Amino acid sequence: MTRPVTLVVNPAARKGATLRMIDPVTDILRAHGWHVDVVVTRSADHASQVAADASVDDLLVTLGGDGLYGRVAAGAVVSGCLMAPLPAGRGHDLVRALGGPGDVRRAAQLLAVARERRLDVGLAGDGDPSTATVFLGVATLGYDSMANTYANDAPRAVPSSLVYAYGGARTLVHARPRPLTLVVDGVTHEFTGWNVAIGNSGRFGAGMRVNPDASMSDGLLDVTVVTDIPRWHYPAMLPRLFRGTHVDGVRVRALRGREIRVITPHVGDVYADGDLLEASPTTFRALPDALRVLVPAP
Repeated sequence: MTRPVTLVVNPAARKGATLRMIDPVTDILRAHGWHVDVVVTRSADHASQVAADASVDDLLVTLGGDGLYGRVAAGAVVSGCLMAPLPAGRGHDLVRALGGPGDVRRAAQLLAVARERRLDVGLAGDGDPSTATVFLGVATLGYDSMANTYANDAPRAVPSSLVYAYGGARTLVHARPRPLTLVVDGVTHEFTGWNVAIGNSGRFGAGMRVNPDASMSDGLLDVTVVTDIPRWHYPAMLPRLFRGTHVDGVRVRALRGREIRVITPHVGDVYADGDLLEASPTTFRALPDALRVLVPAP
């Protein structure tokens, strides 16, 4: 029987380059014997609604980056539909975390032999997935959030693997350490620091392993806190972020829990999966086994 598939496209990903990928990806999916409908999203809310309106038997293939994955996942958690992420954005860190290829055509070809897996999702804010923000990778506040703002505005000439390094370099001029209080599963932790990264997959920034031990199947969120290190240590730490060797237990500390509350004089901007949240939440939770995803076969 022909499988119905909806190709959900973010037309803004890679500054519109995803629109040129629609035809080749559709041809590959149809070569699998699948019936493909294409939906070009009008907004993040529209992407979530498409997934929320799907049935449990539907497969939604996402053509975009981590922002689109998160918005489609928010709807898929509600409807129970199956999601398959294709790496068409700048970072596609979810695909990296799942062990998928970085080439969009190769990833589309492998969907025919992919297997289904259940993943945890992160929730930023109070309430259930219909009111909180679903994130798959990392929610950040502090230094990384400021760097994300600069990265999103990076010139097209900056390679995708370097956009967050570009953003981080610009942030060094403006960022300052500040008091941070975290409550992790009821236990209070106080720091003076630069940054808090709350991870589900633990990956962001086109391959950075900011939460190196994060798992998407343990029902927990990992927290990495950069304390009051000298300013010049940030650029020196960048290579270790990609290797996941930056956590030393002193200057860079790791925590883990089901619920994390962030208490500071001013939380500031919060990003989740690379997108700025309209409201800055202070509560983050893990929702276990909430998302069905097709992943490459081992």
